[in-house]
Amino acid sequence: MRRFEFDGRLEERGGQQFASGRGAFGDAWTSIHRIEPHGFASMPVKGAKGLLFPMPENPDLAFLIGGENPGSRPEDLPQGGTALYDSSGNIIKFVMGDGVTFDLAGSSFTIRKGGVSVVIDDEGLKVYGGGIWNDGVPVDKTHRHGGVSPGGSQTSVPAGG
Repeated sequence: MRRFEFDGRLEERGGQQFASGRGAFGDAWTSIHRIEPHGFASMPVKGAKGLLFPMPENPDLAFLIGGENPGSRPEDLPQGGTALYDSSGNIIKFVMGDGVTFDLAGSSFTIRKGGVSVVIDDEGLKVYGGGIWNDGVPVDKTHRHGGVSPGGSQTSVPAGG
C-alpha cells in the first residue's frame, strides 16, 4: 500500500475510471484502476491524494482508492456528519439533527424533473414548466378566485380550495 498523488490524467473506460500519478517515492503509475463505491462517481483534481495497492507479482493489477483533495475538503463537519463536495466549493451536507444543507458556490440551485425546473437563486424561488399546488389547490398562474369585483372588496377562497 502506498500514498498516491493524482496528476490530473483521468480516463473513463467501460464504466470504470483509470488514473495516473506518482507514488510517495516519485514512482510513476499510469492508467491504474480507481475503485469507487456503487452509486458514487467523482473526478479527482490534480494533486488529490489516494491509496495505491500494487500487486507485487503483477504491477498491472494495481488499484487505487480515494482521491481527496485536502484543499477542497469541508472543515466544519461534526462527528457523524457527511458531505458531498466538489472543487468549486459546492457542498451538500448531511448532519444528524440539522437535516440536509446545500451550500452553493454557484449562482443558482436547480432541480429538474421532466419538463419542470425549480430554481433558487439570488432573486428567489422560480418554477418553470409546471404548476404549484398547496393542499391540492393550484396557487400558480392557473388559479382562479370567485367573487372578484372592482375596488377594495374581498375575494373568496381560490376555486377548488
